[in-house]
Amino acid sequence: MDVTEYIRPDAFILVPVLYIIGMFLRQTPRIPFWSHSWIKVIFAVIACLLHYGYRIESVIQGILVTGAAVLSRDLLSITVNGIDQRKQTRLDKQKEKEKEEAGKDS
Repeated sequence: MDVTEYIRPDAFILVPVLYIIGMFLRQTPRIPFWSHSWIKVIFAVIACLLHYGYRIESVIQGILVTGAAVLSRDLLSITVNGIDQRKQTRLDKQKEKEKEEAGKDS
């Protein structure tokens, strides 16, 4: 399955744009978290409508691009958090082991 069958190649520029918009939204405390995806969808749909014209395909492209941006952000976030969590677990186990060894030596 090739993603370009569904998302037009010139619409992929919106993926990093939406990612950056999401970063700004997360830094804005007055905007609730649940609305971030809706803001990105609306932005992407409007951008696609302006670029491709007022057709249903434009709306679909906006939704697909937003989905790609949200999915890529989630995958990146989950991967980074998983790696950090594994490192922290290793450090915690190492500290416990050092405490046990220090307790035996006393």
